[in-house]
Amino acid sequence: MNRYVLFLILLFTFTGEIANAQYLTGAHGVKYFYWSTKGHPQRARVGDLVFITVVGKTDKDSVVMSSYFQGEPFQIFVPEPTYRGCFYEMFTMLGEGDSAEVSVVADSFFVHSMGSTLPNFITKGSKFRVTLKLISIVTKEEYDLRMIEESKHAPENQAAEIARYISDNQLQMSKTESGLYYQFALKGFARRVKPGDTVFVHYTGYLLDGTTFDSTIPRNQPFVFIVGTGSVIKGWDEALQLMSIRDRLMVIIPYQMAYGEKGGSTIPPFTPLVFEIELLNIL
Repeated sequence: MNRYVLFLILLFTFTGEIANAQYLTGAHGVKYFYWSTKGHPQRARVGDLVFITVVGKTDKDSVVMSSYFQGEPFQIFVPEPTYRGCFYEMFTMLGEGDSAEVSVVADSFFVHSMGSTLPNFITKGSKFRVTLKLISIVTKEEYDLRMIEESKHAPENQAAEIARYISDNQLQMSKTESGLYYQFALKGFARRVKPGDTVFVHYTGYLLDGTTFDSTIPRNQPFVFIVGTGSVIKGWDEALQLMSIRDRLMVIIPYQMAYGEKGGSTIPPFTPLVFEIELLNIL
């Protein structure tokens, strides 16, 4: 039996039991109950890095989000609760191997916890259930020590990885003084982007191993931002100022100009990024 089939069986089993569950209330108002506890004495703390499986369901039991679909746990630095009843509080109530369910108001979860908008298929004010299982904890102190050790070799490792990527893909890239690598696929002669310009771009972002981590193209929704205001990573601000309308550019952005030593939500620490960018318009 594969993992996905097992997940569905467990999901429907849990769904049948939820009606009889009694929610408890945490110190900061979170509504929860434990599916299981392993009795591990260490609990996650604010600032720790946790690896956690997450399943989010509507009040009609429709699965809206699941780490099982991506095949690996989510990674998150445990944040402070942002409002009373915030599901973030549950992270600090779990030890390794523990699982629990949290009930939140859908609006609060999507807008305040996830920083997005409420999907149009979810009723405003309805309940949203989040099932969590904490796989492992990396304490803030452990993480900081690991980053110190990795930082000793990160620049040399990155230089070798970028050189290998350029060679393997037979690229002819130029390099700016700051360390940004670039190569035009299509170059025009209109004026270049200047700081303060509002730009409309399509892009696809890759890791050096070829993994795509984001793209505006499937969404058909160009990314819009103001150049030179710090609203994007440094490598993007520099890359766009090399471009004119309708230019297409490939850039390799060193980690120091991307997400740095800490990484991002889907970007590991010390990770150089590859972007293919098309400049659609300038305002």
